[in-house]
Amino acid sequence: MTDTPDLPPDHPLAILTPAPPDYRWVVLHTRPRCEKKLVSHARLRPSRTWLPTTRRAHNYGKRVREYDVPLINGYVFACIQNEDLSWFRNNPYVANLLEVSNEPEFLAPLRAMADALSQGLEMEILPYLKPGKTIVIIGGPMKGLEAVIAEIKGKNKVILQLELIQQSVALEIDTAWIKSAD
Repeated sequence: MTDTPDLPPDHPLAILTPAPPDYRWVVLHTRPRCEKKLVSHARLRPSRTWLPTTRRAHNYGKRVREYDVPLINGYVFACIQNEDLSWFRNNPYVANLLEVSNEPEFLAPLRAMADALSQGLEMEILPYLKPGKTIVIIGGPMKGLEAVIAEIKGKNKVILQLELIQQSVALEIDTAWIKSAD
């Protein structure tokens, strides 16, 4: 099913190739904490799935346990047969199935992400930020306040506008301390 001869068939860059005839790329929005179960269950059908994961460690007293966690919670990327579309839609682990309309545009960032992960680069998923978006501050001294993003500065800083007595106060805050208000 792949056209990448020098990579093992389960390598992400071998999986993330254009769909053969009678196949299509879809994004499977999973039920909570069902990503790995869905990937395992999808092996019952002729499909290719990719679940980007990152390695995490947790200390249990003197023991350290390492495990893989999904990088993008709630989503599995799959190349499935057209005839299996309803099987995946009705799968107990799938909440929604999103069809891909532009395959090259869809695969390019996934291949770049897979390449970076295979080289051992660390990745972190951050909230989608853009000026004008309403967010909630979840950490620091302003915890609990709602604000609007006025400007994005670099990778980890945004400038927020807080509406106080019909005045705006600009606040520079770390992106780790904010989440979307939606």
